[in-house]
Order: sequence, then C-alpha cells, then structure tokens
Amino acid sequence: MYMGRFLDNLTIRRWTIIGLLNLVLVSGFGLLMRFKVLMPLPFVEQKQIMHAHSHFAFSGWLSHVLMLLFVMVIGRKRGGDALPRKYQLILLANLVVSYGMLITFTYQGYGGYSIFFSTLSILLSYVFAYTARRDLRVSDLSGVVRNWLSMALFFLVLSSLGTFYLAYLVKTGNVDSRLQLAAVYFFLHFQYNGWFFFMCMGLANHWLDQEGVQLRYRKRVFQIFAWACIPGYLLSVLWYNLPMWLYVGLVIVVIFQLSAWTLWLHAIRQQLKKIRSRISVSIVAWLFCAVLLAASIKFLLQTLSVIPSLSSLAYSFRPIVVGYLHLVLLGIITFFILAFIFQTQIVAASRKVNIAVIGFMLGVVFNELLLLLQGAGGILGIFIPHIPLGLGAVAVVLFISLLGLWWAVVYESKKDLQ
Repeated sequence: MYMGRFLDNLTIRRWTIIGLLNLVLVSGFGLLMRFKVLMPLPFVEQKQIMHAHSHFAFSGWLSHVLMLLFVMVIGRKRGGDALPRKYQLILLANLVVSYGMLITFTYQGYGGYSIFFSTLSILLSYVFAYTARRDLRVSDLSGVVRNWLSMALFFLVLSSLGTFYLAYLVKTGNVDSRLQLAAVYFFLHFQYNGWFFFMCMGLANHWLDQEGVQLRYRKRVFQIFAWACIPGYLLSVLWYNLPMWLYVGLVIVVIFQLSAWTLWLHAIRQQLKKIRSRISVSIVAWLFCAVLLAASIKFLLQTLSVIPSLSSLAYSFRPIVVGYLHLVLLGIITFFILAFIFQTQIVAASRKVNIAVIGFMLGVVFNELLLLLQGAGGILGIFIPHIPLGLGAVAVVLFISLLGLWWAVVYESKKDLQ
C-alpha cells in the first residue's frame, strides 16, 4: 500500500531529477580520480573508483534516463505523469542495483558483490527490453521511430554478450589480454553505438514527428546504421590483425556510416528554419548544435581510424581512448538527453539552469581539448606540463556545473516536489 503510493508519486519529472543527481555522482567520482593523480589519497583505489564511475554512468545515469524517456514516448506521457506500475518497478530496481554497483565496486573492485549487482543489472535490462518491446509493437508511433527504438532494445541485449564472455574468460583462467579487451569493447560498442545512439535517434525522430517536421532520407539513414552497427564492431578490434576481406568490408561499412550521417545533416539543413521555429529555448538550440558537431567529429574520427597505423597508435594511448568515450557519452548522448528534457518541458529551463548547462558544456570542451593534447604529446614524444592539473581543474568545473544544474532543476520544480 505504502509502496504503491510511493511509486505513484514518482513522476517522470522526479525520475529525471534522480537521474541528474546520479550524473552529479558520476562527475564526483570522475573528480576523485583526477585528484588521485594529483595528490596521495591512500583511501582511494584508483582502479576500483574507475570501475564504479563507469558502471554507474552507464546504468545509473544513461540507461536510467533513456529507459525513462523510452516509456514516456511510447506511452505519450508528460513530465508530471507517472509511468505504468511495471515500469516504475523496473526503474526502481535498476536504481537500487546501480547504487549497489557504485558502492561495491568502490569497496572491492571486481569481486563477488560487485559481480552480483552487475549480473542483476544485465538481467533487469532483459526484463526491460522484453516488456518495452511488447508495448512498442502496439504503440501508435511512426514506423521509423519504432524501428530506431526496437533496434536500440536489441543492441541493449546484444551488448551483454561481451560481459558474459569476459566472465567466461576469467572463470576459465584465460589470460589472453586481447580476448579480454575484445570482450570489453564488444560491450562498449553495442552500448554507445547501439543502445545509446539508436535510442537518441529514435527520440529525435519522435520529436520531429511531433513538431510536423518530416526529414528526407530518414528511412535510408536508419537502414544504413542498423545494417552497419554489427560489423562496425570490428573497428574496435582493428588491432587484432583482421584478414583482408574483413578489413575491406569494414572500410565499406565505415564509409556508409559517414555517408548516412552526412545525409542526416543534409536533411536537417533543408528543414533548419522550421526546426529552429520549434525549439523552445536558446539553450536547447546550443545543445542540439553541440550534439551535431560532436557526432560529426565522432564519425570523421571513426572513418580515419580505419587506417591501421592510426588505429593502433590511438589505442596505444589511453587519453585518446578516454577522450573518444567522453566525446560520445558526454558530447553526444548526455548533451542530447539534456536538450530533450528541456525541449519537452520535463524540467523547466531558467537562467540558473542555462548558466549551469553552459558551464558544463565548456567543461566538456576543455576536457576534450586537454585529453587531445595529452594524447598528441604522447604520440609525438613531447612532454606537455600541467595537463593533469588542467584536467583536475576541468573536473572541478564539471562537478560544480552539474551540481548547480541539479539544484536549479530542483528549485524550478519545487511546486511539483511539494
């Protein structure tokens, strides 16, 4: 009875605020890692904090909010509405499991407790995918939107195979670092190029449908990305000395993906005036522009990385890999989520919100630039002083900006929270 009332009071807006708080925690753990590089913190195990940071970012922030927005879209809900009870329970369980991973990875790294919560997270993703897939089939969304969302669910499930294969390698005592790395990249690829990217494209297409904006080539763009996602995984393991026929196929796939993104940009350009007129506040326009720019850089870098020498060089320097992951997860996915929740008025934009978002955007830009400098310095054998200090300062900016954003959103939503 009390649980029922509690769940009924958890509106989409409140779930979003919880998600933003989780993003603050993700940033806080990132800040802790940067400080560990700068000063001795004997109580901090860097590797354990890193695992807690990454697992919680994927589950507690990105998957949490994307699942929420998925259900909101297929149910035609608004920010002040509650979700159907079955999804409330799934989101609550995912939240509990996410905090379980955050605590246990911080405490023990990879161990019995953290593996337990990680496994629960995967099983919950199966429950969500199965439930959401059934409801998606009977929704009144357009065919293109349903296709994007359906493939997002497929890649969510597929990505878990990398985790299970890694567990199998560890269980059987296989110490082949290349196989273990390939399993990790399998999970990452189908998360950020599959589940995250396809969800965002589905949400973007839905918003455009709602605003009466019909983009050309949208079916073709979906078909290319859907066809290319699975073989695109090979780009993450190009260092594995692929046979020539696979390499040639991969080059074709990457060119098709770049072409599809170019088509998408061209279609947006054709409808730019109409799209601009539908954007509610200026900060949304800035975020959408940042997403398009970050995604364009991502696909350009992806195309260049098919050159084996460049690929092996990039994967040899951790700052480049970290910079690429942050480009996707912050510059594309997180920026898009923020733009979408403001545009759909799940949470209200205000002057305080705008200042915090601008601070966050600037922090992401400087974080990428410093990681690029650090990686380039490593490649060229040039020592660039004070980069770790700069990254630490940027981490402070990111944390303060996100904390300010969360506080501003709570402040603007205080009537709903009473």
